[in-house]
Amino acid sequence: MTTTLETPTRPSTAGLLRGEWIKARSLRSTWYVLAGSLVGMVLLGLLFTSTAGDGGPGGNGGGPPSVDFAQPLTLALAGYNLAQLALGVLGVLLVTGEYTSGTIRSTFAATPRRWPVVAAKAAVLGGVVLVTSTVAALASYAVGSAVTDGMPGLGDDGVLRVVLGTALYLTAITLLGSALGWLLRSTAGAVATLFGLVFLLPILGNLLPADWGPDVVRWLPSSAGGSLLRLTTTADQFAPWTGFAVLVGYVAVGLGAAVWRLGTRDA
Repeated sequence: MTTTLETPTRPSTAGLLRGEWIKARSLRSTWYVLAGSLVGMVLLGLLFTSTAGDGGPGGNGGGPPSVDFAQPLTLALAGYNLAQLALGVLGVLLVTGEYTSGTIRSTFAATPRRWPVVAAKAAVLGGVVLVTSTVAALASYAVGSAVTDGMPGLGDDGVLRVVLGTALYLTAITLLGSALGWLLRSTAGAVATLFGLVFLLPILGNLLPADWGPDVVRWLPSSAGGSLLRLTTTADQFAPWTGFAVLVGYVAVGLGAAVWRLGTRDA
């Protein structure tokens, strides 16, 4: 009598993607954040464009200081400032939530090689956020066009790039949050780090000396990627696609570091 030992099979790429999709869609927080980001972008765009003639919410001098109320396209898409934090936190939670629940152990038990899991989660998360953000950006542009005069057409120079670039930017920020989640394994720590990188450091960078401070600030993730969302850039800013490439570089380094870190410690 002979005994046949079955060799464990590794999940296929399709199986990994299907598994990550099931995990993502089964969480109500995923849909709440996506829906909130979409609706929030549209409503904030409506608020800013409809009050542009009065200088923004609250009258002259009101509204966020970073929003130029003389640019209708900027107003229509200004909601991305809030959406990027919400989506970045989503990227963190979809990773750290597995560590909290312990499901990451079964995932790595079924897939001993760690990088396919990181890649599959990034692909599913990135795809979902890209679609949602594209819909939100186009809807914000449409609503802004309906309530304000002077909105440039999608066929005008740079306009389509800014609208679709908003979706690309938000997707990259989400994946950056995911990378931080893998690296830190702490929801609070990853969210705080993301907030510091995206919001706090650019503000502190403006306090640096004028002769070299802007050269530092433009290399920060949100400052570099934000160049893609501007119709025109200044000498202190990267060209649109160059800046976005810098942001993608942050994401690539973060995910690469996450894969390396996962290989050096237990789940």
